Amino acid sequence: MDDGVTTLSASTRKRAVTEPEVEAVVIGAGVGGIAAGCQLRRAGIDDFVILDRRSDFSGTWIANTYPGVALDVPSTSYEFTFAPNRWSRVFAPGDEVREYCQRVAREHGLYERARFGVSVEREVWDDENGYWSIHLTGGETLTARYVLNATGFFLEPRSNSGIPDVDKYAGKLMLSAGWDHSFDYRGKRVAVIGTGASSMQIVPSIAAEVAHLDVYQRTATWCFPKPDFAFGRIGSRLMRSERFHVLAYMANWYVYQALVVAAEHIPKRAALALITGLESVLRTAYRAYLRLQVKDSAARRALVPRHGLMANMPTFGRGFLQTFSRADAALLTTPIERFTAAGIRTADGAERGYDMIVLATGFTVASDPESFPIGAVRGRDGFDLGEFYRANGMQAYAGVTIPKLPNRWFLYGPYGWNGVTWVSMMESSALHAARVIAAARSNGEQVAEVTQAAHDAWH
Repeated sequence: MDDGVTTLSASTRKRAVTEPEVEAVVIGAGVGGIAAGCQLRRAGIDDFVILDRRSDFSGTWIANTYPGVALDVPSTSYEFTFAPNRWSRVFAPGDEVREYCQRVAREHGLYERARFGVSVEREVWDDENGYWSIHLTGGETLTARYVLNATGFFLEPRSNSGIPDVDKYAGKLMLSAGWDHSFDYRGKRVAVIGTGASSMQIVPSIAAEVAHLDVYQRTATWCFPKPDFAFGRIGSRLMRSERFHVLAYMANWYVYQALVVAAEHIPKRAALALITGLESVLRTAYRAYLRLQVKDSAARRALVPRHGLMANMPTFGRGFLQTFSRADAALLTTPIERFTAAGIRTADGAERGYDMIVLATGFTVASDPESFPIGAVRGRDGFDLGEFYRANGMQAYAGVTIPKLPNRWFLYGPYGWNGVTWVSMMESSALHAARVIAAARSNGEQVAEVTQAAHDAWH
């Protein structure tokens, strides 16, 4: 098989010197890992193992259990095409999403192929044998013909917020990911640093339970109303219809394609004029919306973003803006100077004490070259993925593969967003990898690799 995109090396038609322990390794047991496992099984590939450092399937939905955690996209868009779900709400809560992911894994026999509580430290390509050596924590090495990386987009919470003296704070320091539910914050003074997506769910969920709440904002975020409600009798009936789930998926797909086609065909000058006009109308409407939600005029002014609507991902929230009309809550925009033993000192010299400080300051992400450590992934001829990304920027053919990393796919890689939803993207990327593996096996090949020419043409 050689279509100019994927090469299956003729030199590997001979048997390898040694055989790998498993045919494939999937790194990550979140939505991507579940998609990979299901697609491998659907392609007739059963000899694989799914590795994850956590204790169960569902990835981010195990890590993020903070108060108010829920989907920020409609529930019907967060499901696999082969596993429709009967969602309870328009925006399902985190525990429901977690249960859905684990049910899909259970129904598709993935638990029998999973190892939890292990982390991958290095991946090294063995060119002589035509497989990968996966180095795990504790010194163990696992060999596999193929690797599917399903570690997702949000990699690690930023536990180091960049604010000095965090180690001097004597109270409870809480991360939005890995929430410590043993700590009782009720009736206490609490600060939340950050006003992104996690903060917009945490803040309204705890505001009525704490003695006082301060929210520290560096950059305002667009926060639109979240039309969340429980599905009634008619909604529950629709949830039981497979046709409804197909129609919902197709509606999402056609809206996305319409936007793509419009972006390609509208003249640049007309597009800029249209965007500028819409931006002006939306900004005016947003100010009017804020007047209805927030009583304090200073808070309203601070909550209007200076950046354009699509410069950062807009968020949808319930109750976040209204929190700043409470007498026991405040929005603070003075830059934080440092942590103190009691709490936080701001640049104006004011010091405020807190029993708990929540760091809702975001994550390291897969689109940052620094997220790929040098030496963590080494391919043919000494190729180092971390070094390559630092020198050349983020790139991958079709967002899933790169030359000199044979038999290896990202489920989410550079330029990997293919529209519609995160789940559908994971599903389609996993399907691509499973099809290539199945084609290689059926042709008696052992190595599949994108050609340099195809990769360069893509970029």
